[in-house]
Amino acid sequence: MSWNTYNLDKIYQQMTAKPVSQRRERLALRPFHTHFGLNHLLAGLFLLGMLAGTLLIRNADSTTITTMQAVLGGYIERRQTASFLGVAAATFSSLFVMLVLLFVCGFCTISQPIIIFVPIFKGLGYGFSIGMLYAQYGFSAIRYILVLLFPVLLMGTCLLILACRASLLMAVSLFRMTLLAQQQTDSSRVRRYCMKFVAFTVICLLISLIDAVLFYKLGGLITL
Repeated sequence: MSWNTYNLDKIYQQMTAKPVSQRRERLALRPFHTHFGLNHLLAGLFLLGMLAGTLLIRNADSTTITTMQAVLGGYIERRQTASFLGVAAATFSSLFVMLVLLFVCGFCTISQPIIIFVPIFKGLGYGFSIGMLYAQYGFSAIRYILVLLFPVLLMGTCLLILACRASLLMAVSLFRMTLLAQQQTDSSRVRRYCMKFVAFTVICLLISLIDAVLFYKLGGLITL
């Protein structure tokens, strides 16, 4: 065999090429790494929003704090006097509105900034509410937050992160198809996307029922 440039390059490619099994394993794990990274990114944005909401309360003036105390006070009183279905409906509507927004954004090719803003906005609201409860009731609010708010907050956040990821991946996929000038979309992908949000809606309903059960079973034991 002659040691020309072509043969040397071929030998180098054979020596540095990874086995087929390793390449297949890497391709199989690529979706997992993508979803895993997106989950961390969206969770980080949510935590950033919570931190921002808490800092806003800490640096707010007395007028803003007084207004928010009135709003939150009315919210807590409404929950104490609301029926079981009323508490469940309030929790369901707050999450379902976000799910509808994310579902629609998934079919828009330029909706990525809106999708990314959803966990920030939700985290901002949670951080603002928790900060206000602590500012108004002090240490007595910690039990209320841990027992009645934190479980629903955690489940609702996980649900929104999954919905944001599905919406973002769908929007990016449509954006790529637009760049490639493809005329037809993958019907199976759209069907899977719709089924995911049907499942998200069912989970949203379960979370709202859990919230109502927690409040009616434990709400009387925890006073602010």
